[in-house]
Amino acid sequence: MEEKHKSNVRRAVTVCAWFIAAVMVLFLGGFIWYHWDSLYAIFQSENAAAMLQEFIGGFGVWGALILILFQVGQIAIAFLPGEPIELASGMMYGGILGALLCLIGVLIGTYLVFFVVQKLGSGVIAAFHDESKVKKINKLSVFRYSRNAELMTFILFLIPGLPKDFFTFIAPLTPISIHRFVLISTLGRAPGMLITTYAGVSLLEGNYLLAVALYGVLGLCALIGVIFYRRMVKEEKAAEEKK
Repeated sequence: MEEKHKSNVRRAVTVCAWFIAAVMVLFLGGFIWYHWDSLYAIFQSENAAAMLQEFIGGFGVWGALILILFQVGQIAIAFLPGEPIELASGMMYGGILGALLCLIGVLIGTYLVFFVVQKLGSGVIAAFHDESKVKKINKLSVFRYSRNAELMTFILFLIPGLPKDFFTFIAPLTPISIHRFVLISTLGRAPGMLITTYAGVSLLEGNYLLAVALYGVLGLCALIGVIFYRRMVKEEKAAEEKK
């Protein structure tokens, strides 16, 4: 009975995820098609960043709300990449405001994922992630105690390149409370998100050297993060096998 419920939840979540993703793509495609002449002129100009921000500003609060909704969707639908949204946010609203809007979307999306997983169970996780990986992570002792889990959560979300969406979905299985997880994970995401939004501004302004430098920093941090994560998992696995 439990497996049937899990399978039904996984199927329903998968269908909803693909439907929402399709709506997002169609909306974006329709927006670009309808405003193609204006956008083409903006990107061909020497002052593209200022012109784009002025163009987006013409939509008032709706532009910001739609961007936030896109970011919420990206968090909730794990297979959607986050970097394009962050780059676009930087281009449209600048480095600081763009990062702030993305973080608002991240905060809402994280609450949504945490709540849905708590209510519907592991079938939600199975819709996006390999269950064997979930079981392996869930066995790590570092996630069994709230203080250790909170520190590790901050580190994992701070370092670029690690599977943040994966950890967002398994967070309800850890002893961390929903409010503390949302706060810690959002703060951890902030530096990398700020770098990405500023990289978006740099690309739009034609400052490719700065954009490459910013992504170089992210890439180096990501490499360090992957090495750290693999080493942690390996050490935890070795410790478990000795018991």
